[in-house]
Amino acid sequence: MRQNGQIIAITGASSGLGQHLAEQAASRGMRLALMARNKNKLYDLAEKIGGDILVHTGDVTSETDSKEFISAIVEKFGSLDHLITNAGQSMWANFDQIEHTDLFRKLMNVNYMGVVNCIHPAIDVLKKNYGQIVVISSIQSKFGVPAHSAYSASKHAVDGLIDSLRFELKNSGINFMTVYPHWIRGTRMRQNALGSNGEKIGDQKRSHNKSSVSAENCACYILDALPQRRESLYIPRKLKYLPALKLLFPPIFRWLIRSKINSQK
Repeated sequence: MRQNGQIIAITGASSGLGQHLAEQAASRGMRLALMARNKNKLYDLAEKIGGDILVHTGDVTSETDSKEFISAIVEKFGSLDHLITNAGQSMWANFDQIEHTDLFRKLMNVNYMGVVNCIHPAIDVLKKNYGQIVVISSIQSKFGVPAHSAYSASKHAVDGLIDSLRFELKNSGINFMTVYPHWIRGTRMRQNALGSNGEKIGDQKRSHNKSSVSAENCACYILDALPQRRESLYIPRKLKYLPALKLLFPPIFRWLIRSKINSQK
């Protein structure tokens, strides 16, 4: 009931986790502003959900597109309660197999600059409404893992950004919640992940193991946490112990991470 009528903006909303967030937010009575690059999928989703939805086709790596998205929200709704920066891209290649380091730039543009581009123009409107910024990060922002050097680095950068903003905007009324999920199944992150040649791996993708979490459940956990205005959300909760394991028992930690990566077929 507390979420009914609240305005929520979601990037990367046309599929995967973003789509589930949009559908579940609508079912809770929230008013939606959706952004993604795929125009057809975005409008199909809006039609499926129904109601008065702001649809904006754009790329989070574009500062202009991101500013226009926030401006359209203010023009249509007059305010904003929650901004969820969900758009992102992954990879699957060992560092010494990467053909061109431009792969790092590509992932940094999406995963880091995409967050910067969306948050920056939204600060003023979120201040007015004591709003909330929700960053869909990854447990890999806490430590690196094999075959994900560029992805982990981009997520580490996001953590540094949000830590700084918490200091700078402490008295603004804005809450920053960072979400640290496990592998999420039911998305196209694996198909869209970049391989050693810097291109999407497509059908070469690896399957998820049983420890992954569904996009549907992940979306539910995130929306349930919004009224709590938390600083962090680990999905599943047991992931919050991994940084401590890394600090206290490094050999055990490294064995565990290697075994989890190797279990991804």
